[in-house]
Order: sequence, then structure tokens, then C-alpha cells
Amino acid sequence: MIAYRETFLQGISNGLKTSLILIKVVIPFYILISILKETPIISYAANLFSPIMKYLGLPGDAAVAILAGYLVNLYAAIAVMIPLGLTAKQITILGLLLGLSHNLIIETLVLREIKTNYLLLLGVRISLSLVMAFTINQII
Repeated sequence: MIAYRETFLQGISNGLKTSLILIKVVIPFYILISILKETPIISYAANLFSPIMKYLGLPGDAAVAILAGYLVNLYAAIAVMIPLGLTAKQITILGLLLGLSHNLIIETLVLREIKTNYLLLLGVRISLSLVMAFTINQII
């Protein structure tokens, strides 16, 4: 019985630690994007990326979420996605795209350290994520 109690308490502790980490990432990104939506910056980015994003079935401002996911992590991308008011289809496409290719800076550095062809793998990950997003947009 004691082992179950210790396991339960350890799980609670780990869950709270993970929640704190997520809160530290998600809330600042959410606030930042909410503020930026009130400025011309997001609309400028949306207009800039709209021609490319339409092939993925996404609005131009979703490019900010993709960049956050590619460069930071999935939690940053989620924080950016929330205030954008995306449809279920668009969230599905972004989820697939970012599930295949996220946290690229850290993961590419790790791949470089273990002596892989990290630039090739980076290109494959980004290409695969974009091709799959395009394909899913055509299917659903």
C-alpha cells in the first residue's frame, strides 16, 4: 500500500512540475499574441504568408504558430493558435504539421552532436510536415 501512495504522490508532484513548465511557456506566448493581434504586426505577417498558407488550408496568421512550433516548441505553438480562432480542420492540419516537425533548433543541435546529417534531416522534417499538411488539406 505504501508503494502506491508514494507512486501517487510522485505522480502528483511530477504533474504539478510539468504544469508549471507549461504555464511558463503558454501564458506569455498567449499574452504576446493577444497583444500583437491588436497591432499591425500579425496582419502584416498574415498578408505576407497568406499566398503560401492557402495551399495548406490555413490563414496567413497561422504562420506565426508554425514558426513558434518550429523554433520553440509545441506548447508555444498552441499558445499562439488559441487566440487565432482557427477551425477544427485548421487545428488538425497544424497539429499534424507541427507533430512532424517541431522544436527544430534544439533537436537539430542534438542531431548535430550525435554526428548525423542534421541539415538533411532538418530539410526532410520541414518538407515532410509541409507536404503532409498540404495533403491533409486536400483530403479533409
